[in-house]
Amino acid sequence: MNVSTELLVALQSKQDRVRNLCILAHVDHGKTTLSDHLIGSNGLIHPRMQGELRYLDSREDEQARGITMKASAISLLYVPGAATRPEGPKSLPDAAKLSSGYLVNLIDSPGHVDFCSEVSTAARLSDGGLVVVDAVEGVCIQTHAVLRQAYEEKVKPVLVINKLDRLILELRMSPEEAYGRLRDIVTHANMIWSAFASEKYLREADAVLALEAARADQAEAAAAAALAAGGEANGEGEEAEAEAEEGDVFDPVAGSVAFGSAADGWAFRLSQFAEMYAEKLGCKPEALVRGLWGDWAFSPKDKRVVRANRRGGAKLKPMFVQFALEPIWKAYTVCDAGEDVAGVLGAIVRSRGLGPLVPAKALEHGDPRQALRSVLRAWLPLSEAVLGMAVQQLPSPAAAAPFRAPRLLGGPPGGPPPPGLPEHAAAELARVEAAVAHSDAGEGAPLVVYVSKMVAVPVGLLPRAPGEPAPVTAPGHDEVFLGFGRVFSGVARPGQRVHVLTGAYNPGSPASQRQSVVLGGVFMMMGRALERVDKVPAGNVLAIAGLEAAVLKSATLASTPACRPLAPLMFQAAAIVMVAVEPVHPSDLPALVRGLQLLNRADPFVEISVLDSGEHVLGAAGEVHLGTCIKDLTERFARVELRVSPPLVAFRETVFCPSELPESAPLGGLVGGLKPARVVEAVTPNGACVVRVRAVPLTGGLAGALDGRPELLRRVLVDGEGSGAGGGGGKDSKDANGNGAATNGVVAAAAAAATTPSSSSALESELEALRAELAAQARAAGPQQEARLQQLLQRAWLLGPKRIGPNLLLTPPVDADGSLFAAPPASVTRAAKVTSKAVGPGAAGSAAAVAAAEASASGANGPAAAADGADGAAPAPTARLDLRIGSPMAARALGLVPVGSGAGRDDGAAGADMDQWPEAVRHLVSTVESGVVAGFQLATSSGPLCEEPLWGVAFELEVRLQQPASSSSSSAAAAVGAGDDAAAAAAAAAAPADGGADGASSSDAGWASRLELQEDVYGPFSGQVMTAVALACRRAVMEADARLVEAQYLCQLTASAEALSGMYAVLNRRRARILREEMREGSDTFLVSCYLPAEASFGLADEMRRKSSGAASASLMLSHWERLQVDPFFVPTTEEEREEHGEDGSGLTNLARRLVDAVRRRKGLPVEEKVVQRATKQRTLKRNV
Repeated sequence: MNVSTELLVALQSKQDRVRNLCILAHVDHGKTTLSDHLIGSNGLIHPRMQGELRYLDSREDEQARGITMKASAISLLYVPGAATRPEGPKSLPDAAKLSSGYLVNLIDSPGHVDFCSEVSTAARLSDGGLVVVDAVEGVCIQTHAVLRQAYEEKVKPVLVINKLDRLILELRMSPEEAYGRLRDIVTHANMIWSAFASEKYLREADAVLALEAARADQAEAAAAAALAAGGEANGEGEEAEAEAEEGDVFDPVAGSVAFGSAADGWAFRLSQFAEMYAEKLGCKPEALVRGLWGDWAFSPKDKRVVRANRRGGAKLKPMFVQFALEPIWKAYTVCDAGEDVAGVLGAIVRSRGLGPLVPAKALEHGDPRQALRSVLRAWLPLSEAVLGMAVQQLPSPAAAAPFRAPRLLGGPPGGPPPPGLPEHAAAELARVEAAVAHSDAGEGAPLVVYVSKMVAVPVGLLPRAPGEPAPVTAPGHDEVFLGFGRVFSGVARPGQRVHVLTGAYNPGSPASQRQSVVLGGVFMMMGRALERVDKVPAGNVLAIAGLEAAVLKSATLASTPACRPLAPLMFQAAAIVMVAVEPVHPSDLPALVRGLQLLNRADPFVEISVLDSGEHVLGAAGEVHLGTCIKDLTERFARVELRVSPPLVAFRETVFCPSELPESAPLGGLVGGLKPARVVEAVTPNGACVVRVRAVPLTGGLAGALDGRPELLRRVLVDGEGSGAGGGGGKDSKDANGNGAATNGVVAAAAAAATTPSSSSALESELEALRAELAAQARAAGPQQEARLQQLLQRAWLLGPKRIGPNLLLTPPVDADGSLFAAPPASVTRAAKVTSKAVGPGAAGSAAAVAAAEASASGANGPAAAADGADGAAPAPTARLDLRIGSPMAARALGLVPVGSGAGRDDGAAGADMDQWPEAVRHLVSTVESGVVAGFQLATSSGPLCEEPLWGVAFELEVRLQQPASSSSSSAAAAVGAGDDAAAAAAAAAAPADGGADGASSSDAGWASRLELQEDVYGPFSGQVMTAVALACRRAVMEADARLVEAQYLCQLTASAEALSGMYAVLNRRRARILREEMREGSDTFLVSCYLPAEASFGLADEMRRKSSGAASASLMLSHWERLQVDPFFVPTTEEEREEHGEDGSGLTNLARRLVDAVRRRKGLPVEEKVVQRATKQRTLKRNV
């Protein structure tokens, strides 16, 4: 090693000489090979092993698969110009290294989409990013994802175009053709970044497809313009090009783009060639570098830089081709058979003065490629180009802190403190935020550290001071957990007491979500090794011991409780692939439970849950990630034999949306959609409350927009930030009697939520982007649907599940004629009566139950209704009161309606009426609201088909209180049946004219205070309402034609022409939908983009390799959720349908039915299937007969 640890530690205190950067790229684009050469510049890797050792891939499966799976860090020294010295950095004295050197904290991150969570952890700890792109493959699907990650984390990127050797040796491109390819890559990367900046594309998969189309259109337009102009250029064109390139984040002229080959160990920037040719051409390097990119050429006749295609002149080569690419292309000719290796390379060595760096015997190597590498590494060392670009273009921690602080703090520093925070604590909070915004490394600065993940390290690799005991590990385990993080303020030292703050911590309530720990050892990460240090100042990454019992996955460490937790990590995927795990030997169950706990801590993305059946379920981002987790669980954490179930894919449930059907697709048959949505009515067991619900669909675009921003919705609707503090079902409030009012229909709470000032302009810009996307998705549904969808959004009271989901609970309409209680009796379906037992998710999703329910709902006054009660119809209620519960608080919090608008019922009038009601009635209304909120959240978290969460459903809900005919216990019991059809009809006839949707006066509402709720018999009234609402919502989904929703991957495949037939056969069997196919320029490979259901994605890579003989590869990215336009309860009714789908319609063609039954069977729910398939077949004990 050429660098001492003491020197690196000394550089940690010089923030202007520290660079924190991560390497970001698509899988197999050369990140780890690049990092090997950067590490080799410090003498940690022998030159012959650089690019082959994969130094930062410390896991066996990483080496075996050849891909990075875990982010790892290393600290390097970079001294400008040292790589061009014969002995490298070690030829410089330590004083020179300290005065002119830079400390580069390099974090290598995975490129596989399954490990995107590791990219999130790396980006959070970095200020800059090296974005690596393969020159042959170009910008790929995961390149979009890592650029989005860098943009969201406010990480400044630079571009490294790798594998130029492939353009020369594989594609046999000329320098001019290669120049065109490189320009396209730079332009494409800039288009992606500018699209993020304008928030034009909010979903990653949309950006991939839209930018590919835009790039193709741009190329066609440029070719047409060039043809029309006859290849001529004018002054206007020059100005347009300059204006287009101005402000690009990736600009070769500015020095933010490097070109090279990590496999051969060389790279360059334009400034290097400008310095080489400046003296020879008699110009300044700063002027020459501007001509080395673009349509500029050097005219030997005029001795000046001119347009490459100037009018009336000879066509000249671009300067980049002539001065940069052609010399490299000439050097690579030694790889052709029969070339004079020593002659060609010797000329380069002599002309460039490389004699001291390239020994003569290196040119005589038996392998021409090795001789070429020796020359190119000495002429254009990769570490000098890449690290030089990093220290010049990427910011230091102090320079990046003001730009990144709003993202880390959730708003600009110095914003309003949390409500209820004492003055001295508010002052301390402001001091902490100011320290983070300036990366204050002073001794008196408050300590703020963000731990992005926990890393499992073998005890033997943990350095210990003399006499220090070994760390305590779990029984049977020889690994300890270290926190991988970064100091954002202050100085971290061993033995320092800090506060561990979870993401839900609030400085105004310091007693919860916080615990105090003492830091163990602090370490500098050197790849596989750790170096113990005495302190780590702000602006540096580190590993911390002693956090195993306090940090689960990530957390904020602070020296004072008056500190906001830093913003949580943003993950670009979801855990949609799950398996159930159990030990082969039941006695190993405790070891499995302990192993799952350790795995949950070690992996930042894995999800561990326990089902009601007792199964332990492990959720992962994809097939490769799942395999890694199972391997870690078996070999490292649990160390027991496991039985793993087949992959379990997450689904969602929704209702039929006719606007999403293709125009040519008819309704009916297997598609369904002919059944109109009905109003569902449910009654509480005591008969005092009637709930009516109707489910209406949201389009996939609207549901996806709400589902794609969970963190934003959580901040606004749950945490109460921005203009909607406390709105939309935020933290439950309590009334004067201590009862939960949940989302409070009281006007005061709504007004407070709507008038809270914004705490962050960044938050407002995110809300504006969300509103723009919702409006765009509503317009995309067509003019007939746009107005309806806008009205639904403006009536949003709550979102669900978990108060941030893609489902809406709507406020009642303004017009009383649109009330659900005014619906025709024939369109009302009675839900099963609620008994004293709570009704949870049950067998309502089975086909038999649904069929029975539909049969019983033939009419409001049909025979089924008359037979509902044993004693016939119940007496009509003597009084009723329509409750005006809820207000469009979620819509106002998100800015979908202005404060004081008329969306929903008039809140002011409702509040005035309620103020006149008796206190007991107001308490009753608050209780009903609490039950409605809980019931809605319960229903949206578990749908009726297979108990999967609902998606894209809006619920219209109205509540009515009613007084049974008799207040005696016997008549009260009879009133339980007041929801029956005959009773409801009698109640409607007996109701006073002014007791309808317009509500009642104070005197009219007085009877409500004397209602017998019978809580001693049926439990708390709020629980009765919750059960009735949950039952009604679930039944309303079935009545609106329930549908299954499945996750879709955006799949990009690369295949040769010979492999296309096999590739398409695989895709067809897996229900893929082809989006586009194009041939890559200069090659015989095709790039195919398609949507692939997640349920059909397992084993895709292996099958693709088998069917294409290894000539096809696939990359997957989670794209969106999509309705499966198949009726799971389709029953053939015509002869043609029976011939096509079978007698019961549950054959292979009814995919939705098969998926629903599979999920229900896995969850232990009832499934409608024959116990005996063939009654005439002899039954045997053998299953294979």
